[in-house]
Amino acid sequence: MYETRHVLNSLLQRSFREARTDFSPMKAQKLLFYTHGWHLATTGKPAINLPFEVWPYGPVVDEIYRDLKRFGASAITAYVTTPGEDRPYVVSPQCTDLYQSLDIAWEKYIGIPAVNLSAMTHEPGSPWDIAKKSNLSVIPNDMIRDYFVRSAQQAA
Repeated sequence: MYETRHVLNSLLQRSFREARTDFSPMKAQKLLFYTHGWHLATTGKPAINLPFEVWPYGPVVDEIYRDLKRFGASAITAYVTTPGEDRPYVVSPQCTDLYQSLDIAWEKYIGIPAVNLSAMTHEPGSPWDIAKKSNLSVIPNDMIRDYFVRSAQQAA
């Protein structure tokens, strides 16, 4: 499991490298969710150390929401820092399991507009949908893992 901001910065690093102009806070939240989901499905372990909460526009990590709020609906133009750290950090490239999950999520979802990614997280049977109908405030990792394992099996 990795520091959530470091995983976000790893996504941002790729976004900056590709000069993406559509990597908004909403898209960042959704790509973080999909990275986490695929990591759970492929390794059985969480990618991030913070939970996804059940918000009206899908799964959200509250801390990341607060970090990115200043960008509004615009593209994110700066890394985030963790309190107590003197600069922003990314996950080490040697952590290949995380980058494999990030690559899966990136390739599958980066070309989809943020609003569509949000709608996808609301689909019937999605972890967000089940958690919301169960009146949960946080989406359990086992629910996320099971959903992504089923998605992988259906795609095979």
